[in-house]
Amino acid sequence: MPTAERIYLVPCECSERIRATAGQAGERLACPACGRGVDVPRFRDLTACECERPATLPRATRWDAGRGLLLAGIAGAVVSATLAVSLVRVGSLFFPQPPDLLLIRDAVVKAPLTDIQAAWQSLARTGVRRPATQDEHRLEQFARTTSGVVTLLWVLAGVGTATALAGVAMLATAGKRSRTHSGIHSGTEPHGARR
Repeated sequence: MPTAERIYLVPCECSERIRATAGQAGERLACPACGRGVDVPRFRDLTACECERPATLPRATRWDAGRGLLLAGIAGAVVSATLAVSLVRVGSLFFPQPPDLLLIRDAVVKAPLTDIQAAWQSLARTGVRRPATQDEHRLEQFARTTSGVVTLLWVLAGVGTATALAGVAMLATAGKRSRTHSGIHSGTEPHGARR
């Protein structure tokens, strides 16, 4: 991770402090306040000068709880919602789905009359109330399980969204606190504080 270069504060006769880096040691810089030329000490003497506080790195480079919650919430919501939407399609690859009405009508039209007559006779003997086949049992079980899992996935997507919103709120609060904090430190010095 790159670090910010250390800034030394070299005093001028007008009591202004000039910002200088180690690479400027031994050079002559103009004071921005009075315009006088100020000699920057050699490196071994420059280290005795006061340093600027290392609060120059932007806050956005830090990883904190707000960003963690935001990322985890978005990831959880997206994954859960994607699984909830695609679960029935994926499940239908493993569980045979009942044919739709058009396929049944088409099969009846194409079937020979002898097969249709045999089917009607079988239906007349057993009645409409017949026991479910093994495939129908599996399909019914899949539908019940899928319904519960899809509901759970949508709940998890909601929790992920709430987590992401909590992360956004934490980031907004931290940003407001940072702006307030930096406003206090960058404000004008109290009367008589400057020498």
